[in-house]
Amino acid sequence: MASCRSFVLLFRRIAPQLSKELFTCRQCLRRSQNYGTKAPLRTPSLSFPPNDRRINLPSVNDRVRKAFARCASDTAAAITSKSETAKSGFPSVSDKTVAYWLLGSAVSVFGIVVFGGLTRLTESGLSITEWRPVTGSLPPANAEDWESEFAKYRASPEFQLLNPTMTLSEFKSIYYMEWIHRLWGRFVGLSFVLPAVYFVARRKVSKPMALRLGGIAGLIGFQGFIGWWMVKSGLKDDLFAPGSHPRVSQYRLTAHLGAAFACYVAMLWNGLAILRSHRLLSDPEAGIKLLDSLKDPNLRLFRRSVAGLALLVFVTAMSGALVAGLDAGLIYNEFPYMGNGLAPPMSELFDARYARHEDHSDVWWRNMLENPSLVQLDHRILAMTTFTCVMALWAYTRMSPNMKRLLPPAAKRGVHGVVAFAWVQVGLGLSTLLYLVPLPLASAHQAGSLFLLTWVLILGSRVWHPSRTAKLLQMAAKARGHALSNGVRYAPHNLYKP
Repeated sequence: MASCRSFVLLFRRIAPQLSKELFTCRQCLRRSQNYGTKAPLRTPSLSFPPNDRRINLPSVNDRVRKAFARCASDTAAAITSKSETAKSGFPSVSDKTVAYWLLGSAVSVFGIVVFGGLTRLTESGLSITEWRPVTGSLPPANAEDWESEFAKYRASPEFQLLNPTMTLSEFKSIYYMEWIHRLWGRFVGLSFVLPAVYFVARRKVSKPMALRLGGIAGLIGFQGFIGWWMVKSGLKDDLFAPGSHPRVSQYRLTAHLGAAFACYVAMLWNGLAILRSHRLLSDPEAGIKLLDSLKDPNLRLFRRSVAGLALLVFVTAMSGALVAGLDAGLIYNEFPYMGNGLAPPMSELFDARYARHEDHSDVWWRNMLENPSLVQLDHRILAMTTFTCVMALWAYTRMSPNMKRLLPPAAKRGVHGVVAFAWVQVGLGLSTLLYLVPLPLASAHQAGSLFLLTWVLILGSRVWHPSRTAKLLQMAAKARGHALSNGVRYAPHNLYKP
C-alpha cells in the first residue's frame, strides 16, 4: 500500500490532470464505492503532450519501478479474475476466506476423530441405543428420561455381558461421552454445509471448488450414516460371534474412521491449495518460475514418493483401527518380539477356526482382518515400513544432488516436519504397546497418525504442480506485461533521476 501511494503521488506530480483512479491497486479499489460494479476494469495507461520526452524503464527510480510493477500485478490479477468471472459466473480463484474456513473445518474434524477414539477407549459408544439426528441433540432433561435411556441400555448385550452392575450415575458418564461425540458430528456437518451454500451462492469459490465442496458435504452426511451403522453392529447378538466380547464390528469401525480421514484430507488439501494459488498469483513472474522448476523430470519421482507415503500412512492408520476394534493391542505387549520370536507361530497367525468356508479358501484374509495376533503383526509391519520410507525419503533429499538443487526451501522444511512427527509417532506407538494401552497414550497415538498425515500433505502441497493455477499465472503475466508496457510507453523521463 505504501509503494502504491508513492506511485500515485509521483504521477500526480507529473500529470495532475489525470485521475488517480487509473493508478490504484486492487486493494485501494476495494475501498472505493464503485468497486464490484459491472464497469470494465481499465488497464493503467498514461497520455502526455506530444512534446514530452520519453525514457526506458531502467532509468526509472527503483522504488517507483517496484511500485508500478506491484500495481500492474494487482491489475493483471484483477483482469484475469474479471474475465473468468464473466465467462462462468464463478471467480478463477476461490477467496482466501474459503481457505481459512476449510482449514478451520479440518481442525474440527481432527478434534472429533481424537474424541471419537476416547469414546471407543472408554467403551462409551454403545450407551445411546437409538439414532435420532434431530431430537437426539438434547440429553435427557429429567429423572424419568434418564431412567428410560438407562432401561434401553440395560437391554443391550454390552450391559448384560459386561456391565450388569452399572449404576445410573456411571451410565450418565458414558452417555455424555457418546452424546458429545454425536453433537460434535452435527456441528461439523452444519458448520460446513451452511457456509458452503453461502460461499457458492455469493460466488466466493471457483467452479471446480464448488463441486468439491458438494462432494465433501455428501461425504459428511454419509459419515453420519456409517457412524450409526457401526454402533448398530454392537447392539445385536447376531452381529458378533457368540460368546465374544460385545463390541462394534472392526470393519465398520475402520470404515467410519476412514471416512473421517477422507473428510479431513479433502478439507486440508483444498484449503492449502487455495492459499498457495493466491501466493503464486501475487507475483506471477516468480510463481511461473517456481512452477517451471517443479516441472523438472527429476522431481517426478519425489512427488510420487510423497503420494505413496501419504497412502502408506493412511493404510497404517486403518490397520490401527482394526487393532482397536479387536483389542489386539492388549496381547504381545513387548517389542520387537511377539512371544518367543519376532512373530507368533504360523499355526496361530493362520488359524483355521477363523475360516467360514468349508474349503478354507478364506482362511488367509479372514485371519488378516479378524485374528488379533495377525492384525497386530500387520500393524507392526506397516508402521515399521512407514517409518523406513520416511527416513529413506529424508536421506534421498539430503544425498541426491538433484534434490538439493531443485527442491524448494519450503519443501525441505516439510521433509523435516514429516521426519519429526514420524519419530514422535513411533515413540507413542511403542509406549502404548508396552504400557498396555493406557488411555492418554492411546489417544495421543491416534492423534499422532493424523499429525503425520497432515505434514505429508503439507509437503505434497509444496511440491505439487497445479496445472490450473499455472494457466492462470500465464494469463496474469501477460496482463501484467501489457499493463507495464502501456505505462512505460508514455512515461516522461525528464523528472526522474537514475
